[in-house]
Amino acid sequence: MSQRTLFYCLAIAVAVLAVARLVAQWPSSTPAGTLSAASAPSAATSSAAARRMEPPPPPSASATLPVRRPASSVAEFGVLTDRTEDALAPVIDRAWLGQQLTADLCGDRTSCDAVRSTLDDDAQTTLQILDASTWSLDQADMDASARGLSAAERARVRTLPRVVVVHVVTPIGPRALALRAAIAAAAAIAREVRGVVWDQLLARFENARAFASHAVTAPLASSVFRRDRVEVLYQPKGEGLVRVLTAGLSRWGAPDVEVAAVPTPVGPRMAEVVLAVAEAIAAGETTQPLMLSRSDLERARGEAYALDAGFPAPVSIEVDVVTAHPENGDPNDFMARIVPPAGEGPIGYVDLAERFFGPVLAASPGDEVLRARRERAQTKLEEALGRWKARKGNGAKVRVLLPFAIPGNGGVESMWVEVTKVDARTVTGILADEPLGATDVKRGDEVTRPRTQVEDLEMGEKTP
Repeated sequence: MSQRTLFYCLAIAVAVLAVARLVAQWPSSTPAGTLSAASAPSAATSSAAARRMEPPPPPSASATLPVRRPASSVAEFGVLTDRTEDALAPVIDRAWLGQQLTADLCGDRTSCDAVRSTLDDDAQTTLQILDASTWSLDQADMDASARGLSAAERARVRTLPRVVVVHVVTPIGPRALALRAAIAAAAAIAREVRGVVWDQLLARFENARAFASHAVTAPLASSVFRRDRVEVLYQPKGEGLVRVLTAGLSRWGAPDVEVAAVPTPVGPRMAEVVLAVAEAIAAGETTQPLMLSRSDLERARGEAYALDAGFPAPVSIEVDVVTAHPENGDPNDFMARIVPPAGEGPIGYVDLAERFFGPVLAASPGDEVLRARRERAQTKLEEALGRWKARKGNGAKVRVLLPFAIPGNGGVESMWVEVTKVDARTVTGILADEPLGATDVKRGDEVTRPRTQVEDLEMGEKTP
């Protein structure tokens, strides 16, 4: 059976990587941290994988969606202001607040009445005036969190001494009253005091006008999930891999949604699947598996796909979701993980993305080209290893590309190994790539292979 090696990078990135290899630029680890969707990572991994694409499994019987949900819906916002506490007392008066709930903040009469009722209930809504220092503004990343503010507004934010806190807790339900009431109240207060709204959960600073644009004005029976009311986060999980997750679903009384580790270039496509799953869960979907199509993804992302994008014919696709443990720093104590039919590994997520979008990764050259590359590597191997042995004391390095079997007869994954020792028949080294499908090994493992398996090689000299 012919096997192709899939490079997990865009064509331009491949070219750049090839040039880098010629000058022996060795890859470094992905830095830790959380990036917003606007600054999602795009570096390509040097790993290449070959896999056999299996047909989609037959439809399975439906079951209850096995995800844990919070007991309540909770929404909280802070309005930063320079007003004194005495001047702020009137704006936390519930009667005054109810009078400010115009259609642009809460929708039709029935919806506004429901929001007023929620704000009037002191068991559900808390309104407080606090010292702004209690909200840890000094730790906020202004460059990432305040992109929509003017330079003058940014400079002013950390000088604002007080925060009016709007905290709403309601039972879980399709009316999403916690979200509706908290946004409406915070928007009305910010408008009155010319304040800046700080959304700690989504890490966003917004002026009164921008924040009011998130207000829920749809009828009570309508879905209120919208892309601007949640955030998509990207967390590096190893070289060439990224975790994609949502923030904000606790306001619907729902778990946030994640994919554990996906090849970085596929992250944006999987983020669109994550959003569609998040919308279904926020709407109270309880049946497993979820059945989603590209039209569901379009609705969740808030934008139609181009008609000439070259996608496959639209079909409904099964998506399984399970409860996952939150990680340190996660936005929610409740998390739900998407589990692809092919398994949770990176290749499983690639497979799921391709069911919606078709091929999402650039294919490598054909078998003849790969065979020629291997023959060239074998021809140069003896000389390269000899040169490395003579110069390794001065910092010379050599890496070899070796095949690793993907469990379950899934093909092979070709990964780079940094050589540490050699003998007449074998090479030994440290695995430099993060496996995508060859889960029998992990990055950093020492492996020994016959020299005859070497598919490619790279030499590097220590730079002055």
